Amino acid sequence: TGYQVFATLETEVSSGNNVGITQGQSQTGGPVRERIVSPRESTETRLSRFHNKEGYKAISLGRTIDKALNYMKRKEGLIKANFTVHGMRFSHWYRAHDILKRDFARFEDADVFLCLSKTYCFDEQLYIKIENTGAKMDRIYGQLESWSNKMYFCNAMRDALRPWTPEGAARLRKFTFDCWVLGPKSQTDFPLQNEDFLQRLNEPNFFDFEHGLVFKRTSKGGGAGVYFKLTKAEVEQEVRELAETNKTFVIQPRLTNPMLINKRKFDLRCHVLVTSVSPIRAYLHTNGIVRFAANEYSKGTQHSKSQTKRSFLTNLSVNNRAANTEDLTWTHKQFREYLKDDGPEVFRRIDEAIAEMLVASEKSFEKIFSNMEGSKDFKCRICYQQIGVDILLDEHMNPHIMEVNGNPMQNFKDIKLTELCKDFQFDIAKLVYGRHADDFKEKLILSLESTLPVGISFEDSFGWLNDDYIEYLLQLETEQENMDGFRLIYPPSHAGFSLTKKDDWKSYLNHLEYSSERIAFHNLLVDLQKQRVNNCVETGNECSGEVNDVVKSD
Repeated sequence: TGYQVFATLETEVSSGNNVGITQGQSQTGGPVRERIVSPRESTETRLSRFHNKEGYKAISLGRTIDKALNYMKRKEGLIKANFTVHGMRFSHWYRAHDILKRDFARFEDADVFLCLSKTYCFDEQLYIKIENTGAKMDRIYGQLESWSNKMYFCNAMRDALRPWTPEGAARLRKFTFDCWVLGPKSQTDFPLQNEDFLQRLNEPNFFDFEHGLVFKRTSKGGGAGVYFKLTKAEVEQEVRELAETNKTFVIQPRLTNPMLINKRKFDLRCHVLVTSVSPIRAYLHTNGIVRFAANEYSKGTQHSKSQTKRSFLTNLSVNNRAANTEDLTWTHKQFREYLKDDGPEVFRRIDEAIAEMLVASEKSFEKIFSNMEGSKDFKCRICYQQIGVDILLDEHMNPHIMEVNGNPMQNFKDIKLTELCKDFQFDIAKLVYGRHADDFKEKLILSLESTLPVGISFEDSFGWLNDDYIEYLLQLETEQENMDGFRLIYPPSHAGFSLTKKDDWKSYLNHLEYSSERIAFHNLLVDLQKQRVNNCVETGNECSGEVNDVVKSD
């Protein structure tokens, strides 16, 4: 099988893109069965912290000047899941750092820390301390530099996928847009692509004069600081002027053929829960938000500036000035009803697009973690985070990720959206902290055994699994018992039912230059998910959303 890495490494060692594992050799010492039943002490601490507890303690951390609207939904979800939530407010974040570092023992009984900052509540050293206690943190360290800042997200995808190569460009465009970070000449803190972009601008067939390019101010949100240029001369002048300012922008092409509903453009706000980044483990909530533009879609600028903006931007903050939220939104459930028989395939594509984006971001997190002072083993194992992934569909119903929001809006005046967000927060608490079976370790061993052909040795096949991979599998086993409102997007449930999809994933991971060990682990995850889907269907149990879509689309 593809995850028996020892069978393939000899021919690949010369590439330098793997680890030297031989048949039957364990990387960490001890039979793998024993390491699953009795994992390393730090893993056991993290697993046992929330097992069958009657009540939990949460501490929320925020500045006195920050709005707490999103926090209230998180608090309600945790209280419903039997948490007691204590709030702490500070004038500045350095005050929080000082208090926690000076007297950390006071907070060691906290089961979860809720971060109300848009960036981080803690520095590296506090993250390391919290990981050692087994408590949870609802903010992933490195998320700002990998996802939620437009500039960093663009650079993270460029670094991972290398769009200056033909294969990299094709892979990037499969799930998101080309992008360039443009800014002042004096900036040296992060890479800019001013000259690269101007060079591309002069290539034949690069510029689309009908649709132009979108400029997004990196420090803005909610549709603010977004505008577009339709002529090459306008774009070139804008780029040269930006180089003389202190502003930083991300440039993206506009989607040339957006799918329309009632002649209006729309996007999908996908509520995603990430519970691991090394490797990625992520879930899509089954009922996100569809946001419509207030005006009918128009390619050009024959309307006023505000009318044009409300025809191609879907942000509620922009369109609420022209219509009520109720008239501008659907739920994902309503959208699936609109799609009818196309629904399973469309959401399978959405699952895959988000999964490929998140897996590409692993490289960014690896780089950030490897540079942390005080720990070479930190992987944010106690971290989880809700993110909002904004997606456009083209006329062929293919998804294109626009951007990622690290602190998605959860407070709406509209009743249906308010209830949707409450469900999302409660389902997060249930998945992350919910009860699980006492025999989950034995269940994992049985699942691994069932992927092997008759007569193949368990130890020879899985001895290469290191302690981090074992912890990942054990956490996945517990989370899958409480997925009620979620569908699993990585590990992918669809890939095991199609050789083409399985090969596509292998090719993608090779392009990302991941190790043979990481690719082998991916193959194992795919086989385990195929088995989970088959078991669910055969037993007639209630299945998570993506399982039903696998059956219908494959």
